[in-house]
Amino acid sequence: MPARSGQAYVESLKKNAPCVYLGGRRIPDVTAEPIFQEPIRAMAEQYDMQLDPAYRDIMTYPSPSTGEPVSTSFLVPRTREDLVKKRKHFKLRADHNFGFLGRAPDFMNQFVTGWHLMADRFARAGARFGENATRYYEHVREHDLFLTHMLINPQIDRSKTSAQQEDPFLHLGRVRETSEGIIVRGAKMLGTMAPITEEVAVIPFGGVPPGDDAYALVFGIPTATPGLTFICRETVAPPPRSRFDHPLSSRFEEMDCIAVFDDVLVPWDRIMVDGSAGSGDIVNALGADFGALLNVQTSARMLSQLEFFCGLAMKVADAIGITGFLHVQEKLGEMLSHMEVARAVFYGSEAMAQQLPNGVWVPGGPGLRAFHLQTGKIYSRFVEIVQTLAAGGFFYAPSEADLGSAEIRPYIDRYVRGRAGVAAEDRIALFKLAWDATGESFAQRMAQYVRFYSGDPIRLTAGFYTQYDKAPLFEMVERALGRRDGEPIPVSPDNPGALIPYQPDTRGMAGTYAATSLPANRDERK
Repeated sequence: MPARSGQAYVESLKKNAPCVYLGGRRIPDVTAEPIFQEPIRAMAEQYDMQLDPAYRDIMTYPSPSTGEPVSTSFLVPRTREDLVKKRKHFKLRADHNFGFLGRAPDFMNQFVTGWHLMADRFARAGARFGENATRYYEHVREHDLFLTHMLINPQIDRSKTSAQQEDPFLHLGRVRETSEGIIVRGAKMLGTMAPITEEVAVIPFGGVPPGDDAYALVFGIPTATPGLTFICRETVAPPPRSRFDHPLSSRFEEMDCIAVFDDVLVPWDRIMVDGSAGSGDIVNALGADFGALLNVQTSARMLSQLEFFCGLAMKVADAIGITGFLHVQEKLGEMLSHMEVARAVFYGSEAMAQQLPNGVWVPGGPGLRAFHLQTGKIYSRFVEIVQTLAAGGFFYAPSEADLGSAEIRPYIDRYVRGRAGVAAEDRIALFKLAWDATGESFAQRMAQYVRFYSGDPIRLTAGFYTQYDKAPLFEMVERALGRRDGEPIPVSPDNPGALIPYQPDTRGMAGTYAATSLPANRDERK
Protein backbone atom coordinates (compact mmCIF):
# COMPACT_ATOMS: atom_id res chain seq x y z
CA MET A 1 0.00 0.00 0.00
CA PRO A 2 1.51 3.36 -0.99
CA ALA A 3 0.82 6.64 0.81
CA ARG A 4 -2.81 6.26 1.80
CA SER A 5 -5.87 8.48 2.10
CA GLY A 6 -7.64 9.62 5.22
CA GLN A 7 -10.51 7.27 4.47
CA ALA A 8 -8.13 4.31 4.24
CA TYR A 9 -6.74 5.28 7.66
CA VAL A 10 -10.23 5.44 9.21
CA GLU A 11 -11.17 2.07 7.72
CA SER A 12 -8.00 0.58 9.15
CA LEU A 13 -8.92 1.88 12.62
CA LYS A 14 -12.32 0.20 12.39
CA LYS A 15 -10.69 -3.13 11.58
CA ASN A 16 -7.92 -2.73 14.14
CA ALA A 17 -10.12 -2.58 17.28
CA PRO A 18 -7.50 -2.25 20.06
CA CYS A 19 -8.52 -2.82 23.69
CA VAL A 20 -9.21 0.74 24.88
CA TYR A 21 -10.85 1.84 28.12
CA LEU A 22 -12.18 5.38 28.53
CA GLY A 23 -14.04 6.51 31.65
CA GLY A 24 -14.44 2.91 32.77
CA ARG A 25 -15.96 1.85 29.44
CA ARG A 26 -14.51 -0.53 26.88
CA ILE A 27 -14.60 1.29 23.53
CA PRO A 28 -15.45 -1.29 20.85
CA ASP A 29 -15.01 1.09 17.90
CA VAL A 30 -12.83 4.17 18.42
CA THR A 31 -14.13 5.74 15.20
CA ALA A 32 -17.62 5.87 16.72
CA GLU A 33 -16.53 7.38 20.05
CA PRO A 34 -17.31 11.14 20.10
CA ILE A 35 -14.14 12.04 22.03
CA PHE A 36 -11.96 10.49 19.32
CA GLN A 37 -13.86 11.56 16.21
CA GLU A 38 -12.35 15.01 15.73
CA PRO A 39 -8.74 13.91 16.41
CA ILE A 40 -9.32 11.09 13.90
CA ARG A 41 -10.59 13.66 11.41
CA ALA A 42 -7.46 15.75 11.96
CA MET A 43 -5.28 12.70 11.33
CA ALA A 44 -7.27 11.84 8.22
CA GLU A 45 -6.65 15.35 6.92
CA GLN A 46 -2.91 14.79 7.29
CA TYR A 47 -3.15 11.57 5.28
CA ASP A 48 -5.22 13.31 2.61
CA MET A 49 -2.67 16.12 2.34
CA GLN A 50 -0.04 13.72 1.02
CA LEU A 51 -2.32 12.86 -1.92
CA ASP A 52 -3.24 16.48 -2.64
CA PRO A 53 -1.55 17.73 -5.87
CA ALA A 54 -0.61 20.92 -4.02
CA TYR A 55 1.50 18.99 -1.49
CA ARG A 56 2.30 15.50 -2.75
CA ASP A 57 5.68 16.40 -4.26
CA ILE A 58 6.79 17.58 -0.81
CA MET A 59 4.98 14.98 1.26
CA THR A 60 5.90 11.84 -0.70
CA TYR A 61 8.84 10.21 -2.47
CA PRO A 62 9.20 6.96 -4.45
CA SER A 63 9.52 3.88 -2.25
CA PRO A 64 12.92 2.18 -2.61
CA SER A 65 11.03 -1.14 -2.59
CA THR A 66 8.11 -0.53 -4.95
CA GLY A 67 8.54 2.87 -6.57
CA GLU A 68 5.10 3.84 -5.24
CA PRO A 69 4.80 7.16 -3.35
CA VAL A 70 5.41 6.89 0.42
CA SER A 71 5.59 9.54 3.13
CA THR A 72 8.63 11.81 3.04
CA SER A 73 8.94 11.35 6.80
CA PHE A 74 10.49 7.93 6.00
CA LEU A 75 13.04 9.40 3.59
CA VAL A 76 16.68 8.69 4.45
CA PRO A 77 18.40 11.89 3.26
CA ARG A 78 21.32 11.03 0.99
CA THR A 79 21.72 14.62 -0.25
CA ARG A 80 21.30 18.10 1.16
CA GLU A 81 18.24 18.43 -1.08
CA ASP A 82 16.69 15.40 0.61
CA LEU A 83 17.17 17.10 3.97
CA VAL A 84 15.45 20.24 2.69
CA LYS A 85 12.55 18.14 1.45
CA LYS A 86 12.18 16.48 4.85
CA ARG A 87 12.20 19.88 6.54
CA LYS A 88 9.48 21.20 4.24
CA HIS A 89 7.44 18.07 4.85
CA PHE A 90 7.69 18.28 8.65
CA LYS A 91 6.95 22.01 8.73
CA LEU A 92 3.95 21.63 6.43
CA ARG A 93 2.44 18.95 8.63
CA ALA A 94 3.07 21.00 11.77
CA ASP A 95 1.50 24.09 10.21
CA HIS A 96 -1.63 22.07 9.49
CA ASN A 97 -2.34 21.93 13.24
CA PHE A 98 -0.29 24.96 14.39
CA GLY A 99 2.07 22.60 16.23
CA PHE A 100 -0.63 21.31 18.58
CA LEU A 101 -0.32 17.68 17.45
CA GLY A 102 2.99 16.57 18.91
CA ARG A 103 2.40 12.93 18.06
CA ALA A 104 1.13 13.20 14.50
CA PRO A 105 2.24 10.26 12.29
CA ASP A 106 5.39 11.95 10.97
CA PHE A 107 7.00 11.92 14.43
CA MET A 108 6.97 8.14 14.78
CA ASN A 109 7.72 7.69 11.09
CA GLN A 110 11.05 9.40 11.68
CA PHE A 111 11.45 7.52 14.95
CA VAL A 112 11.41 4.10 13.24
CA THR A 113 13.55 5.47 10.42
CA GLY A 114 16.13 6.04 13.14
CA TRP A 115 15.78 2.38 14.17
CA HIS A 116 16.56 1.38 10.60
CA LEU A 117 19.64 3.61 10.55
CA MET A 118 20.84 1.97 13.78
CA ALA A 119 20.30 -1.58 12.52
CA ASP A 120 23.97 -2.47 12.93
CA ARG A 121 23.77 -1.52 16.62
CA PHE A 122 20.74 -3.72 17.21
CA ALA A 123 22.61 -6.52 15.40
CA ARG A 124 25.20 -6.77 18.18
CA ALA A 125 23.04 -9.42 19.85
CA GLY A 126 22.55 -11.23 16.54
CA ALA A 127 22.10 -10.32 12.90
CA ARG A 128 18.37 -11.02 12.99
CA PHE A 129 17.73 -8.10 15.36
CA GLY A 130 19.32 -5.63 12.97
CA GLU A 131 17.36 -7.17 10.11
CA ASN A 132 14.20 -6.80 12.19
CA ALA A 133 14.86 -3.06 12.65
CA THR A 134 15.04 -2.52 8.90
CA ARG A 135 12.15 -4.87 8.18
CA TYR A 136 9.93 -3.09 10.71
CA TYR A 137 10.80 0.31 9.24
CA GLU A 138 9.90 -0.96 5.79
CA HIS A 139 6.65 -2.49 7.08
CA VAL A 140 5.53 0.81 8.63
CA ARG A 141 6.66 2.76 5.56
CA GLU A 142 4.97 0.57 2.96
CA HIS A 143 1.68 0.36 4.90
CA ASP A 144 1.73 4.05 5.93
CA LEU A 145 0.88 3.12 9.52
CA PHE A 146 0.19 5.45 12.43
CA LEU A 147 2.31 4.62 15.51
CA THR A 148 2.48 5.60 19.14
CA HIS A 149 5.36 4.81 21.45
CA MET A 150 5.85 3.62 25.02
CA LEU A 151 9.12 4.81 26.55
CA ILE A 152 8.70 5.58 30.23
CA ASN A 153 8.20 3.36 33.26
CA PRO A 154 5.23 4.14 35.55
CA GLN A 155 5.91 6.60 38.38
CA ILE A 156 5.68 4.06 41.19
CA ASP A 157 8.98 4.35 43.07
CA ARG A 158 11.57 6.22 41.07
CA SER A 159 14.22 5.83 43.75
CA LYS A 160 14.47 2.19 42.66
CA THR A 161 15.35 0.48 39.41
CA SER A 162 12.83 -1.72 37.62
CA ALA A 163 14.29 -4.88 39.15
CA GLN A 164 14.08 -3.36 42.64
CA GLN A 165 10.34 -2.64 42.53
CA GLU A 166 8.18 -4.60 44.97
CA ASP A 167 6.78 -6.55 42.02
CA PRO A 168 9.27 -7.39 39.26
CA PHE A 169 6.60 -6.77 36.62
CA LEU A 170 5.30 -3.36 37.63
CA HIS A 171 7.57 -2.08 34.85
CA LEU A 172 7.38 -3.77 31.48
CA GLY A 173 9.80 -6.66 31.44
CA ARG A 174 10.60 -9.97 29.83
CA VAL A 175 8.94 -12.99 31.46
CA ARG A 176 10.30 -15.77 29.29
CA GLU A 177 10.97 -16.72 25.71
CA THR A 178 9.23 -19.25 23.50
CA SER A 179 9.80 -20.58 20.02
CA GLU A 180 7.45 -17.86 18.75
CA GLY A 181 8.95 -14.91 20.58
CA ILE A 182 9.13 -13.44 24.07
CA ILE A 183 6.40 -12.98 26.66
CA VAL A 184 6.34 -9.54 28.28
CA ARG A 185 4.42 -8.26 31.29
CA GLY A 186 4.02 -4.92 33.05
CA ALA A 187 3.09 -1.34 32.20
CA LYS A 188 4.47 1.62 30.28
CA MET A 189 3.55 5.26 30.01
CA LEU A 190 2.74 7.40 28.11
CA GLY A 191 0.94 6.29 24.95
CA THR A 192 -0.10 9.57 23.38
CA MET A 193 -2.76 9.03 20.69
CA ALA A 194 -2.64 5.25 21.31
CA PRO A 195 -6.40 4.62 20.82
CA ILE A 196 -6.30 5.96 17.26
CA THR A 197 -2.98 4.44 16.23
CA GLU A 198 -2.25 1.05 14.68
CA GLU A 199 1.14 0.09 16.10
CA VAL A 200 3.04 0.70 19.34
CA ALA A 201 6.83 0.98 19.47
CA VAL A 202 8.51 0.20 22.79
CA ILE A 203 12.01 1.25 23.88
CA PRO A 204 13.45 2.29 27.27
CA PHE A 205 14.04 6.02 27.33
CA GLY A 206 17.03 7.40 29.17
CA GLY A 207 18.96 4.18 29.43
CA VAL A 208 18.85 1.04 31.52
CA PRO A 209 20.66 0.73 34.89
CA PRO A 210 22.88 -2.26 35.65
CA GLY A 211 20.88 -5.33 36.61
CA ASP A 212 17.86 -4.36 34.52
CA ASP A 213 18.59 -6.32 31.35
CA ALA A 214 15.12 -7.91 31.44
CA TYR A 215 13.62 -4.42 31.02
CA ALA A 216 15.82 -3.51 28.07
CA LEU A 217 13.18 -4.25 25.46
CA VAL A 218 12.82 -2.77 22.00
CA PHE A 219 10.01 -3.96 19.76
CA GLY A 220 7.01 -2.91 17.69
CA ILE A 221 3.61 -4.64 17.68
CA PRO A 222 0.03 -3.85 16.59
CA THR A 223 -2.05 -1.95 19.14
CA ALA A 224 -4.66 -4.71 18.80
CA THR A 225 -2.23 -7.41 20.01
CA PRO A 226 -3.96 -9.79 22.49
CA GLY A 227 -3.13 -8.94 26.10
CA LEU A 228 -2.39 -5.26 25.39
CA THR A 229 -4.76 -2.80 27.05
CA PHE A 230 -4.82 1.00 26.89
CA ILE A 231 -6.35 2.99 29.77
CA CYS A 232 -7.12 6.59 28.79
CA ARG A 233 -6.83 9.63 31.01
CA GLU A 234 -9.85 11.88 31.45
CA THR A 235 -10.48 13.96 28.37
CA VAL A 236 -9.42 17.62 28.45
CA ALA A 237 -11.88 18.42 25.67
CA PRO A 238 -15.27 16.88 26.50
CA PRO A 239 -17.78 17.07 23.63
CA PRO A 240 -19.86 18.67 22.36
CA ARG A 241 -17.43 21.41 21.36
CA SER A 242 -18.16 23.79 18.53
CA ARG A 243 -15.38 25.00 16.27
CA PHE A 244 -16.28 28.61 17.11
CA ASP A 245 -16.21 28.26 20.91
CA HIS A 246 -13.25 25.85 21.01
CA PRO A 247 -11.26 26.24 17.78
CA LEU A 248 -8.26 24.14 18.90
CA SER A 249 -9.52 21.73 21.55
CA SER A 250 -12.49 20.74 19.39
CA ARG A 251 -10.06 19.20 16.87
CA PHE A 252 -6.65 18.51 18.33
CA GLU A 253 -6.87 16.69 21.66
CA GLU A 254 -4.12 14.07 21.93
CA MET A 255 -5.34 11.35 24.26
CA ASP A 256 -2.70 9.90 26.60
CA CYS A 257 -2.83 6.33 27.88
CA ILE A 258 -1.29 3.79 30.20
CA ALA A 259 -0.35 0.62 28.34
CA VAL A 260 -0.75 -2.63 30.25
CA PHE A 261 0.96 -5.71 28.79
CA ASP A 262 -0.63 -8.79 30.31
CA ASP A 263 1.66 -11.63 29.18
CA VAL A 264 1.81 -10.32 25.63
CA LEU A 265 3.58 -12.42 23.01
CA VAL A 266 6.03 -10.37 20.93
CA PRO A 267 7.02 -12.34 17.80
CA TRP A 268 10.73 -12.74 17.09
CA ASP A 269 10.50 -10.80 13.85
CA ARG A 270 9.18 -7.74 15.75
CA ILE A 271 12.04 -7.61 18.28
CA MET A 272 15.13 -5.40 18.12
CA VAL A 273 16.34 -5.97 21.71
CA ASP A 274 14.96 -9.01 23.56
CA GLY A 275 15.70 -8.39 27.25
CA SER A 276 18.22 -11.22 27.53
CA ALA A 277 21.58 -10.87 29.29
CA GLY A 278 23.54 -7.95 27.85
CA SER A 279 20.47 -6.16 26.47
CA GLY A 280 21.02 -3.16 28.71
CA ASP A 281 24.44 -2.57 27.18
CA ILE A 282 22.91 -2.60 23.69
CA VAL A 283 20.21 -0.09 24.58
CA ASN A 284 22.69 2.16 26.36
CA ALA A 285 25.03 2.13 23.36
CA LEU A 286 22.52 3.07 20.67
CA GLY A 287 23.76 6.66 20.62
CA ALA A 288 22.14 9.92 19.58
CA ASP A 289 23.60 10.76 16.18
CA PHE A 290 20.47 9.92 14.17
CA GLY A 291 18.33 11.79 16.68
CA ALA A 292 19.36 14.90 14.76
CA LEU A 293 16.81 13.99 12.09
CA LEU A 294 14.08 13.57 14.70
CA ASN A 295 15.04 17.02 16.01
CA VAL A 296 14.02 18.46 12.63
CA GLN A 297 10.48 17.16 13.18
CA THR A 298 10.22 18.30 16.79
CA SER A 299 11.70 21.72 15.99
CA ALA A 300 9.30 22.18 13.08
CA ARG A 301 6.40 21.56 15.44
CA MET A 302 7.70 23.96 18.05
CA LEU A 303 8.50 26.68 15.53
CA SER A 304 4.98 26.40 14.18
CA GLN A 305 3.62 26.94 17.69
CA LEU A 306 5.82 29.97 18.30
CA GLU A 307 4.72 31.50 15.00
CA PHE A 308 1.08 30.85 15.92
CA PHE A 309 1.44 32.48 19.34
CA CYS A 310 3.16 35.54 17.89
CA GLY A 311 0.33 36.04 15.41
CA LEU A 312 -2.27 35.41 18.10
CA ALA A 313 -0.76 37.89 20.57
CA MET A 314 -0.50 40.64 17.96
CA LYS A 315 -4.07 40.07 16.77
CA VAL A 316 -5.40 40.15 20.36
CA ALA A 317 -3.53 43.39 21.09
CA ASP A 318 -4.67 44.98 17.84
CA ALA A 319 -8.32 43.94 18.31
CA ILE A 320 -8.64 45.96 21.51
CA GLY A 321 -6.40 48.88 20.49
CA ILE A 322 -3.47 48.40 22.86
CA THR A 323 -0.59 48.11 20.37
CA GLY A 324 0.36 51.75 20.94
CA PHE A 325 1.38 51.18 24.56
CA LEU A 326 5.11 50.81 25.17
CA HIS A 327 4.86 47.84 27.54
CA VAL A 328 2.68 45.98 25.03
CA GLN A 329 5.12 46.67 22.21
CA GLU A 330 7.95 45.41 24.44
CA LYS A 331 6.11 42.13 25.08
CA LEU A 332 5.28 41.64 21.42
CA GLY A 333 8.87 42.43 20.48
CA GLU A 334 10.07 39.87 23.00
CA MET A 335 7.90 37.21 21.38
CA LEU A 336 9.03 38.11 17.87
CA SER A 337 12.69 38.04 18.86
CA HIS A 338 12.33 34.55 20.34
CA MET A 339 10.55 33.42 17.19
CA GLU A 340 13.22 34.84 14.89
CA VAL A 341 16.02 33.20 16.89
CA ALA A 342 14.11 29.92 16.57
CA ARG A 343 13.77 30.43 12.82
CA ALA A 344 17.48 31.15 12.49
CA VAL A 345 18.36 27.95 14.38
CA PHE A 346 15.81 25.86 12.47
CA TYR A 347 16.90 26.92 9.00
CA GLY A 348 20.52 27.55 9.96
CA SER A 349 21.08 23.96 11.10
CA GLU A 350 20.08 22.91 7.61
CA ALA A 351 22.56 25.35 6.06
CA MET A 352 25.28 23.74 8.21
CA ALA A 353 24.18 20.22 7.28
CA GLN A 354 26.83 17.51 7.27
CA GLN A 355 27.13 14.07 5.74
CA LEU A 356 27.80 11.21 8.15
CA PRO A 357 30.30 8.50 7.17
CA ASN A 358 27.43 6.23 6.07
CA GLY A 359 26.21 8.85 3.58
CA VAL A 360 23.24 10.11 5.59
CA TRP A 361 22.83 13.89 5.78
CA VAL A 362 21.91 15.43 9.13
CA PRO A 363 21.47 19.05 10.29
CA GLY A 364 24.72 20.56 11.51
CA GLY A 365 25.67 21.61 15.01
CA PRO A 366 23.80 21.24 18.33
CA GLY A 367 21.48 24.19 17.66
CA LEU A 368 18.26 22.23 17.17
CA ARG A 369 18.83 20.35 20.38
CA ALA A 370 19.59 23.58 22.24
CA PHE A 371 16.41 25.15 20.84
CA HIS A 372 14.43 22.12 21.94
CA LEU A 373 15.80 22.39 25.48
CA GLN A 374 14.60 26.00 25.72
CA THR A 375 11.16 25.55 24.24
CA GLY A 376 9.45 24.75 27.54
CA LYS A 377 10.48 28.08 29.04
CA ILE A 378 9.77 30.02 25.86
CA TYR A 379 6.35 28.40 25.46
CA SER A 380 5.41 29.22 29.07
CA ARG A 381 6.44 32.83 28.52
CA PHE A 382 4.39 33.10 25.33
CA VAL A 383 1.33 31.77 27.16
CA GLU A 384 1.91 34.28 29.97
CA ILE A 385 2.13 37.19 27.53
CA VAL A 386 -1.08 36.26 25.71
CA GLN A 387 -2.86 35.90 29.07
CA THR A 388 -1.55 39.32 30.14
CA LEU A 389 -2.66 41.03 26.94
CA ALA A 390 -6.11 39.44 26.96
CA ALA A 391 -6.58 39.99 30.70
CA GLY A 392 -10.26 40.09 31.67
CA GLY A 393 -11.26 39.90 28.03
CA PHE A 394 -11.27 36.11 28.36
CA PHE A 395 -14.37 36.43 30.56
CA TYR A 396 -16.01 38.95 28.26
CA ALA A 397 -16.76 36.57 25.43
CA PRO A 398 -20.32 35.31 24.89
CA SER A 399 -20.83 31.93 23.27
CA GLU A 400 -21.76 31.03 19.72
CA ALA A 401 -25.29 30.34 20.99
CA ASP A 402 -25.50 33.89 22.35
CA LEU A 403 -24.55 35.26 18.95
CA GLY A 404 -27.46 33.33 17.51
CA SER A 405 -29.98 34.92 19.85
CA ALA A 406 -32.07 37.62 18.15
CA GLU A 407 -32.87 39.16 21.53
CA ILE A 408 -29.32 39.78 22.77
CA ARG A 409 -27.31 39.91 19.55
CA PRO A 410 -27.77 43.72 19.21
CA TYR A 411 -26.32 44.20 22.71
CA ILE A 412 -23.38 41.94 21.88
CA ASP A 413 -22.68 43.77 18.62
CA ARG A 414 -22.71 47.10 20.46
CA TYR A 415 -20.89 46.32 23.70
CA VAL A 416 -18.59 43.35 22.97
CA ARG A 417 -16.90 44.64 19.83
CA GLY A 418 -13.26 45.64 19.62
CA ARG A 419 -11.69 48.84 18.36
CA ALA A 420 -13.19 50.56 15.32
CA GLY A 421 -13.34 48.05 12.49
CA VAL A 422 -13.33 44.93 14.69
CA ALA A 423 -16.82 43.46 14.91
CA ALA A 424 -18.03 41.73 18.06
CA GLU A 425 -18.11 38.29 16.42
CA ASP A 426 -14.51 38.65 15.23
CA ARG A 427 -13.28 39.85 18.63
CA ILE A 428 -15.11 37.05 20.45
CA ALA A 429 -13.74 34.38 18.10
CA LEU A 430 -10.21 35.70 18.58
CA PHE A 431 -10.44 35.70 22.37
CA LYS A 432 -11.93 32.21 22.37
CA LEU A 433 -8.96 31.03 20.34
CA ALA A 434 -6.61 32.69 22.84
CA TRP A 435 -8.39 31.05 25.78
CA ASP A 436 -8.32 27.65 24.09
CA ALA A 437 -4.55 28.03 23.61
CA THR A 438 -3.71 29.38 27.09
CA GLY A 439 -6.46 28.78 29.64
CA GLU A 440 -8.52 25.69 28.85
CA SER A 441 -7.72 22.24 30.26
CA PHE A 442 -6.54 21.50 26.73
CA ALA A 443 -4.06 24.37 27.03
CA GLN A 444 -2.80 23.24 30.44
CA ARG A 445 -2.17 19.74 29.13
CA MET A 446 -0.33 21.24 26.15
CA ALA A 447 1.90 23.38 28.36
CA GLN A 448 2.83 20.38 30.49
CA TYR A 449 3.37 18.29 27.38
CA VAL A 450 5.74 20.84 25.84
CA ARG A 451 7.73 21.07 29.06
CA PHE A 452 8.18 17.30 29.39
CA TYR A 453 8.05 16.43 25.69
CA SER A 454 11.38 14.59 25.77
CA GLY A 455 11.68 13.79 29.46
CA ASP A 456 12.97 15.63 32.50
CA PRO A 457 14.18 19.05 31.24
CA ILE A 458 16.70 19.36 34.09
CA ARG A 459 18.43 16.08 33.25
CA LEU A 460 18.27 16.82 29.54
CA THR A 461 19.82 20.26 29.94
CA ALA A 462 22.48 18.93 32.30
CA GLY A 463 23.27 16.24 29.73
CA PHE A 464 23.69 18.93 27.08
CA TYR A 465 26.31 20.58 29.27
CA THR A 466 28.19 17.39 30.14
CA GLN A 467 28.50 16.33 26.50
CA TYR A 468 29.23 19.73 25.00
CA ASP A 469 32.65 20.32 23.42
CA LYS A 470 33.94 22.96 25.83
CA ALA A 471 37.54 23.16 24.56
CA PRO A 472 37.09 26.11 22.12
CA LEU A 473 35.36 28.18 24.81
CA PHE A 474 38.07 27.39 27.35
CA GLU A 475 40.69 28.44 24.81
CA MET A 476 39.04 31.83 24.48
CA VAL A 477 39.26 32.32 28.23
CA GLU A 478 42.92 31.26 28.14
CA ARG A 479 43.61 33.98 25.55
CA ALA A 480 41.87 36.54 27.74
CA LEU A 481 44.15 35.48 30.61
CA GLY A 482 47.17 36.17 28.41
CA ARG A 483 48.22 32.54 28.18
CA ARG A 484 48.03 32.35 24.41
CA ASP A 485 49.88 35.54 23.48
CA GLY A 486 51.64 35.23 20.16
CA GLU A 487 49.42 32.37 19.01
CA PRO A 488 47.07 33.00 16.06
CA ILE A 489 43.43 33.73 16.83
CA PRO A 490 41.24 30.95 15.43
CA VAL A 491 39.37 31.94 12.28
CA SER A 492 35.71 30.91 12.24
CA PRO A 493 35.20 27.98 9.86
CA ASP A 494 33.44 28.27 6.52
CA ASN A 495 31.06 25.52 7.64
CA PRO A 496 30.68 25.46 11.43
CA GLY A 497 28.32 22.47 11.57
CA ALA A 498 30.38 19.77 13.24
CA LEU A 499 29.48 16.14 12.67
CA ILE A 500 27.51 14.56 15.49
CA PRO A 501 29.83 11.99 17.03
CA TYR A 502 28.61 8.51 17.78
CA GLN A 503 29.28 7.83 21.45
CA PRO A 504 28.85 4.10 22.04
CA ASP A 505 29.66 4.41 25.73
CA THR A 506 27.02 7.06 26.39
CA ARG A 507 24.38 5.80 28.76
CA GLY A 508 20.88 6.49 27.57
CA MET A 509 18.87 6.10 24.39
CA ALA A 510 18.99 9.81 23.63
CA GLY A 511 22.57 10.20 24.78
CA THR A 512 21.52 12.90 27.20
CA TYR A 513 21.34 11.44 30.71
CA ALA A 514 24.44 11.37 32.87
CA ALA A 515 25.09 7.97 34.47
CA THR A 516 25.07 9.58 37.92
CA SER A 517 21.46 10.69 37.43
CA LEU A 518 20.20 7.11 37.10
CA PRO A 519 19.42 4.82 40.07
CA ALA A 520 22.20 2.45 41.05
CA ASN A 521 21.46 -1.23 41.33
CA ARG A 522 21.21 -2.88 44.73
CA ASP A 523 24.75 -4.27 44.68
CA GLU A 524 26.21 -0.83 43.91
CA ARG A 525 24.34 0.66 46.87
CA LYS A 526 25.88 -1.84 49.20
